[in-house]
Amino acid sequence: MAPKPASAQGATTKTNRKQRNKITYTPAPLPAEGFVRLPSIIAVLGISKNTFLNGIKEGKYPKGTLLTARCRVWPVADIRALIERLGDGAHG
Repeated sequence: MAPKPASAQGATTKTNRKQRNKITYTPAPLPAEGFVRLPSIIAVLGISKNTFLNGIKEGKYPKGTLLTARCRVWPVADIRALIERLGDGAHG
């Protein structure tokens, strides 16, 4: 029996994969009013995402509001109040 060609032996190439257009959210400074998403909050507070999410579980940080199943926002007023409560003038 003759050996099978390399392509038939299970060696597959993934060169024909469709490119994924992933939209990422870049952090922006806190606006005067409105809502902000998590990257903006952690950039302003200077903490990691996990630290912030653990703080929510502990009741240390506000929970925010779900806009969709995968998009949570926080009112800017809540974040400014949090910054004042933390008492760190470097974030203001």
